[in-house]
Amino acid sequence: MPTAPLGAGSGAPPPADGAPSPNGSAPALDVLELRVHGILNVPPQDMLGTQASNIALSHEGVIPLGDSLAGFYTVREPLPGQKTRLEAYSWGSLDRFTKGQSLIGKTGRTLYNLGWFLVAPFGFSNAAYWARSFRPDPSREGGLRTGSGGGVTRVFALLLTLWLVAAVSTVAFDLVAVQCFLPTGVPNSWKLCNALPAQFDALRELTRGQRLAALSFAPIAAVVLVALLGLVSNVRFRTRAIDAARARQHHAQHDAFALAVPALWVRRRVNSPTGTLHLAASLHLVAILLMADAAAQDGSGPVSLLSVAAVQLVVVTVVVAAWSRSVRPPLEADFWARRQVWASLLLAAAILTYIASLIVASTTPTTDQAAPFTAGQLTPTIILVCLTILATVGCVVRSGYKEWLATAVLTVGVVALVIAVGGWLDPLGWTANAAAIGVVVLSGVGFVVPYMVLRRRDPRRREHAWHGAGPGVFMFMALVIGAFLASAVALGTGAYLRAGRLLSIQDRGDPLFRDVSIPRGAHDIAVPTVFWAFGGVLVLMVVFVILLLGVIGWFGLRKAVIATPPVDDSEKLFERDIDAVRRSSAFMQRAEPLLHTVSWVIGVTVTVSLAFTVMRQARGQTGRWAWVLGVLETWLGGEQGLSAFAAFAEWLVLMCVVIGALAVIGVAITNATSAHTNRPLGLLWDLMAWLPRAAHPFGPACFAERAVPELADRMIRWLEPASEAAEPGGGDPSHRRVLLATHSLGTVLGVASLFHLAALGRTDLLKRIRLLTFGMQLRPYFGRFFPELFGPEVLGTPGVAAPSFWSADPWKGKDIHESSAPFAARAAASRAQAAAHDGDASPSVAGTPLTELLDIPAGAFALAPRPQPVWINLWRRTDYLGFPGYSYSAEPNNLDRVALEMEPDSYMARVATHANYLPTLAYLQARDDLLAGW
Repeated sequence: MPTAPLGAGSGAPPPADGAPSPNGSAPALDVLELRVHGILNVPPQDMLGTQASNIALSHEGVIPLGDSLAGFYTVREPLPGQKTRLEAYSWGSLDRFTKGQSLIGKTGRTLYNLGWFLVAPFGFSNAAYWARSFRPDPSREGGLRTGSGGGVTRVFALLLTLWLVAAVSTVAFDLVAVQCFLPTGVPNSWKLCNALPAQFDALRELTRGQRLAALSFAPIAAVVLVALLGLVSNVRFRTRAIDAARARQHHAQHDAFALAVPALWVRRRVNSPTGTLHLAASLHLVAILLMADAAAQDGSGPVSLLSVAAVQLVVVTVVVAAWSRSVRPPLEADFWARRQVWASLLLAAAILTYIASLIVASTTPTTDQAAPFTAGQLTPTIILVCLTILATVGCVVRSGYKEWLATAVLTVGVVALVIAVGGWLDPLGWTANAAAIGVVVLSGVGFVVPYMVLRRRDPRRREHAWHGAGPGVFMFMALVIGAFLASAVALGTGAYLRAGRLLSIQDRGDPLFRDVSIPRGAHDIAVPTVFWAFGGVLVLMVVFVILLLGVIGWFGLRKAVIATPPVDDSEKLFERDIDAVRRSSAFMQRAEPLLHTVSWVIGVTVTVSLAFTVMRQARGQTGRWAWVLGVLETWLGGEQGLSAFAAFAEWLVLMCVVIGALAVIGVAITNATSAHTNRPLGLLWDLMAWLPRAAHPFGPACFAERAVPELADRMIRWLEPASEAAEPGGGDPSHRRVLLATHSLGTVLGVASLFHLAALGRTDLLKRIRLLTFGMQLRPYFGRFFPELFGPEVLGTPGVAAPSFWSADPWKGKDIHESSAPFAARAAASRAQAAAHDGDASPSVAGTPLTELLDIPAGAFALAPRPQPVWINLWRRTDYLGFPGYSYSAEPNNLDRVALEMEPDSYMARVATHANYLPTLAYLQARDDLLAGW
């Protein structure tokens, strides 16, 4: 393959410093070519096309522009034919954890990666928050008004924290403290689970309440652990003081895009009032569990304290919802008006309630040591039902359906369904049950019909992922991962404790074997039904996805040819290999329709499984569960067949959960031992951790809060140096330019930094910046998932519809060309409307699309005669994560250019995918075209 050195131009000798180059470009070193890597974390030396020994941190005077986490690197000695000042911004260590290659360091990274997997559900709730519709509001701290769905998303995030507490409490309270300690009826004699470590023997002399109190620190420690993990990462990623101070000097404009809000990338403090409330809610839930069990044993004291804790938990939830109207807590001069003060008071009240519950639980006499831990059975079910309701509401909030009205309508229907399924209306006759079913139907109609009407009114619904249901889909993803983790913890611990039931004796007649049996009447460990139910949902989901992908792969892609764009003539020899990689890349680009289908499957199966869970737990109230068992016995050939099926289903669920847990551990270990120090969760991590943390306070911290202001600051420093000594070798500052070259997720950071310049009032500098992107996902992924951040109105490019699930080419015919002509006018109308709404007749530049910020004329991308390019995007069809910015059509346009699809610098012929754009001739030609006449 033809190639050239990364820093080289066309091969002509470099011009003298300050002289124009032969092709009419700017003076040789007046242009800063700033390269930003993507998710592959390309090392700086590879971005600069040189050896590691020839790179160093850039300096402003004597101050290095970087540290061990991120920084700007340049070459020590200029490369042959170098036409620009080359710099590479390396940010990969911001979202990675490196502590050396020793065994201790790798072990630490493994634990770190596992810890981050625990907070993955929190990260998806944060993604749901930013997938909603919201608008700027200069009167609010942070410059943004959350819009519809902000309260639901934050309450959903709170419930995720409580779900973690409930899962750990199930293990500590129900499985260990209650089921693993049974009296024998003989003084000073106890039955303890054989699998428990000997250290737990010390708990045998305690009463049931005292054991529960002693183990109540486990769920609290779990929440504190994830809080500390988020706290540490937040310190690592905090915005530099100089960048934060610069942003605070400017205020959000009334019509600004979210990316052009100055405070978007500035976090004022490490902790947050919402995080304090999450800790308080966790303490309240632990107190409720303790008091619910104590109340079942004896006394009115536990009931009173249970009521107090429940009321306080409701208050905390209401406060979380009420504080959701702004992204950031407001700055208040009055001490008693500060949110952190009130959050701290609620936390203090929670601590006192928890301490009181410890005292009451420890002093309440135990009347029945072997009684089931009823609260531990009900609490996970209730929380999972609430999570499902809120995730469903998240699917409709972008349509304009009022979030709390939708929540109320759906809640009424769910409560009616639970009452009907649980049989609590059976004593009132069939008419009462029919009325309950009628309420369920009316609730469904009241939820679906308004949503359909409101959605059809949105002319941009095709441009939005999942027809605008993005927040709900992300919430369902959070629910699935969270429920999987909880099921893995509960079922895994239960299986470990149950292993002690097996009685193993060596066979004296045949010593090769040992006799294993379970004695008749032996006790068992009962894991709450909801965890088994969701384990079954997980099995069904995995089987469904495998079958669905198998059908698509076999019938739709096995022999398909993706002919657009055509394979270059110079690569015809490798056309079969290229076609195969094109098919596999297209196969991986169906994530959106796959998640859409999976979300439906999750919603339906979770609803059905919860209905069966309610039936089973209410089997004392109704005969419905007995009827279900009777039907199953008929289908499976009697009671013996039902028992065999139940044993097989239990084994299948447990194996699925165990395999999933082993896969998570394997990924954590693989990433920890990788020489490239990969991200804890790969691509999912990058999709979650680039967003400001606004929904869940313990979610992944935002590395973009440091990276975006740093990129903007570097461009300001280059274009307007404080002195020649600070930025030597750049010639006249007025002649300086920046060529921003970004790859993959680096394009997200780069474009965000350009809008950050607009937020800082430096649109004059944007005229001296040109953009070269490659392997980007702005249009089909970020633009569809987060329309307010990277939608067509923000980028100034046409929209794109959802990829097809069944076609060989998922993007064929998906360009929304009808939106390409009016989108600029539509954006201008929106800005004018916002300005008029706020009493300002002049739209601000902060509400200007990217194309206008870069001074690209309207319609320039589609013009037949190619104008001077300002933004060029490179892509290839074999790139599973690289997409065009304008169109998938074979017709040429002035934004997208196709790079060759074979690796440019490989000894063996290999098809190129997402990496290695820099050495291609397409990159060098695009760079020269952007520099020409500049």
